[in-house]
Amino acid sequence: MCPPSAPPGVTDVAVSPDVIRRAADWRTQALRLLGAGRIQEALWAMARANAGGDPWAQATLGHVYALLGLDEAAARYEAAGLNHLSRDSLDGPDIAGAAFACARAWAALREADSQPQQANWQRALRCVQEATSLPSPLAAHLWLALARGLRDAGEMMQAGQALQAARTAQTQTAQGKADSTIPAEIWAAEWALTLSPTSGQMPEDAPSGEGEALGASAKPSAKTLNKIPDLSSPNLPNPNLPSPDARALRALLALQRHGTVGTLTELADALEAVERVNLRRSCAFTLAERLSELGAHRAALAAMHSYPLFPRPTGPRDWACRGVLLRRQHHDPPALRDLDAALRAPGSLPPLLWVRVCLHRADLLYRQNRLPEALDGLREALPALVGLSAPQLLAPDLAELTTLMQLAALEPELSGWAEQAYGAVNQREPEPAQTLASWTLDTLGQATLRRGGQPVPLRWPETALLIAYLTLQGEVTRTQAELDLFPELPPKQTLALFRQALAELRAHLGPDAVRVGGPKRYPTYTLLVPVALDVQRPSAVAAAPGLFLPLLPHTGWVAERRTLHRLTDQHFIEQQAKKQAQERQFRGYD
Repeated sequence: MCPPSAPPGVTDVAVSPDVIRRAADWRTQALRLLGAGRIQEALWAMARANAGGDPWAQATLGHVYALLGLDEAAARYEAAGLNHLSRDSLDGPDIAGAAFACARAWAALREADSQPQQANWQRALRCVQEATSLPSPLAAHLWLALARGLRDAGEMMQAGQALQAARTAQTQTAQGKADSTIPAEIWAAEWALTLSPTSGQMPEDAPSGEGEALGASAKPSAKTLNKIPDLSSPNLPNPNLPSPDARALRALLALQRHGTVGTLTELADALEAVERVNLRRSCAFTLAERLSELGAHRAALAAMHSYPLFPRPTGPRDWACRGVLLRRQHHDPPALRDLDAALRAPGSLPPLLWVRVCLHRADLLYRQNRLPEALDGLREALPALVGLSAPQLLAPDLAELTTLMQLAALEPELSGWAEQAYGAVNQREPEPAQTLASWTLDTLGQATLRRGGQPVPLRWPETALLIAYLTLQGEVTRTQAELDLFPELPPKQTLALFRQALAELRAHLGPDAVRVGGPKRYPTYTLLVPVALDVQRPSAVAAAPGLFLPLLPHTGWVAERRTLHRLTDQHFIEQQAKKQAQERQFRGYD
């Protein structure tokens, strides 16, 4: 696959003695561009340095191709760099041995990214430690790449430790040197995005904004600028321009914290400039998920399909992301096909994504009344979920797949795993739900709102419906809520019922219980007060199954929930009959 063309305004020239003489200067410029997230410009400069024989460029060129998703070119240049540097390191200078160690580290990181299993990440960690134990301008880049890979694999604690090591390497190598400088805004965004899912707070020594850096300032000092090589080219790319990676990371973090329509627009704008393929995939999938939740299904699929910068084969992660998205849009046959394709290559998915795919696939099988296959999927997914290092990242998925978890609660061998899974994603030990939140809502059999165990009378049945809907669905637009909850009513009556239920909800849960966001014409609603539903407790469902919100008509979202619960009730009856038969046989009645 051919490399991207030179940046606009830059004339590509053949390798000349001047390029060979200035190879180190090209590598310096390439690393600064690489740290800023401008990968294509960095590739052009790194190729010049590689042609000039710079050992650090020979070690890194394959990694730059891998960042763009050009795997064939990455493997080719990676093998060429390892072969050349291995020969030079035998009897050559020490710099060749250090560059060879860095080349091995880049190769291990690429292997761990393609086969993201624990053993591969441990090997990549050892290679990075070995490479950074020697003087190298690539130390901070190696640790940062390791931290990004671990974060994508769901290993948040290890990713934070790798970022801390990157900070130390940056501090040690950035004393007046420009070749290892990574912009301050990159450090701040990486810290915030890595630590927010686990603790929600940043350490005291982490950068808090664009004006702080780990071992470097946001703007190079005069002393540093004097050491930046002058390549005597008016067309040389300027590495001090704003970083597209930092903008995308900030947009991702804002979407996680707020989830408003404005943050969606910000992420969509940032996605256009991102060049790193893994970050583009994360941004595109996050954007597609939120668009799908808002009912913009075509825009969601378009965002998912348009993220690759260059033509590339569809990989397991692509199948997984698209399958989850299609399942949420109720396109069950293509969703099941994509999820099966994602699981076809063993070890190609990070453990967190693998568990997510297994859960959504089991839910699809359950919807199609293929109970044995759904139970087999749960037997694999639930123990793996409990063993994850950051299972709380799957809390939205378990809240969405409540009926599937009810199925697990009805199986004697899975009920314990279901309770442990809920405890893991909520970072608690399995306990009765009444001790976890002051507000609870029983929806099966009879709708009853309780506070601290005491019933709270509700005047309108639509209020219980709205509480359950906002708890299970998360942030929704008013239009989407009205179509889901009251699909057969005229618009004026729908709006009146929605406002009536919202007013009673705020009267009981508090005036600030629901956050309103988004544009004025299309507001979004988010329930901020935690309410524990009985359908979210597998043990409660197994003990007392019943009709979901029986006082409401069988339409829209209520009908969909009842259909799923009816499958659960049918399975419950079958399990009870099987259990009674076993008891009769044990007592000798048969």
